[in-house]
Amino acid sequence: MEESSPIPKYHVLFLTDCCPDLAGGAEKQIYELSKRINPKLFRVTVISLDPQGVIPQHLFNAVGCQIKNFPVKKMYGLSGILQGIHFIKFLKKEKVDIVLTYHFCSDIWGCIFAHLAGVKLVVSNRRDMGFWRKSWHTLAYRMIQHWINKIIVVSHSVKEIVKKTENVPDDKIQVIYNGIDLSENGPPSTPVVSLKKQLGINMDEPVVMHVANFKTVKGHDYLLEAMVSVVKSVPKVKLVLIGEDEMNGRLQNLAVQLGIDKNLLFLGKRDDVQNLLPMADICVLPSLSEGMSNAILEYMKWGKPVIATQVGGNPELIEEGRSGLLVPPRNSQSLGMAMIHLLRDPFLCRQMGKNARKRVEEIFTIEKMVQNYEQLFESLI
Repeated sequence: MEESSPIPKYHVLFLTDCCPDLAGGAEKQIYELSKRINPKLFRVTVISLDPQGVIPQHLFNAVGCQIKNFPVKKMYGLSGILQGIHFIKFLKKEKVDIVLTYHFCSDIWGCIFAHLAGVKLVVSNRRDMGFWRKSWHTLAYRMIQHWINKIIVVSHSVKEIVKKTENVPDDKIQVIYNGIDLSENGPPSTPVVSLKKQLGINMDEPVVMHVANFKTVKGHDYLLEAMVSVVKSVPKVKLVLIGEDEMNGRLQNLAVQLGIDKNLLFLGKRDDVQNLLPMADICVLPSLSEGMSNAILEYMKWGKPVIATQVGGNPELIEEGRSGLLVPPRNSQSLGMAMIHLLRDPFLCRQMGKNARKRVEEIFTIEKMVQNYEQLFESLI
């Protein structure tokens, strides 16, 4: 006779504004937590507030996680109130012990209704430097602070911003770095030689890669401007840009204007980034703001030297001169010089790549991240 599985001690609920796929940093972290958290201690429910109801249910169900959708069109409108009432009933019925919120709407809406439902513990995430915030966002965060038991931040840089803007005491904030799954790091399904051939890249042409959706905060404009000097110094270089175009073709036009369009490949949104990264000689992230970049973690996982801007959590990931190079934001000249420096020194690139991989193994594993969450939840309870 089979023994029944023990009932988990605690019910933790992850609340997010949307969860359309696992491409976003927060969504991937939610999935990994749901998949790996100790099932003997924690029962997991994931709830999305996406009014479109788009959510990869099969993925979460496969790891034994309950998933539901509470469609909120406006958190301060009728749908927000009605769904809030349903949410309160759900929290009470399911006896939720911890509500962990992600993104602004979930942070505010979730905190208010979790408080009204009498949930014991509310934990809120801050995952960026607040570059998108207006004054009323900050005011809303300040107004709910006394209902939040703990704030998790993804880097010490984000912690300092939260302390300053939201007037939160130091001991109420805990840094938990994002983690990455090193077990996925097998050989690419398509060999680099074949992949380069498919994309029309010769084997003697070095590849610089940038993985990020095309939006202003990711600094693509400065990267393209930097490529002008790089192409003059290393004419065979290819810049591969991967990400959904949210700028309506403006970058493609800029590449033509700068005369570097023949050195660029726009691959759009791809599901096979893990297969493309091994092709890169150097990876870059010229963002204007970052909390804790999952793209950089992916670069480092594949043993790639990284050139990134000195913003947010980037300096906590990259050891300057050892696993990569840090440059000032909005500075095309410094970015170009850094790329030329590494492209001219393949030995240094390989050494930095090895150091990057080692640093991920020591500090930024998914196992370490999950362990930190488990310890936090238990300590709060």
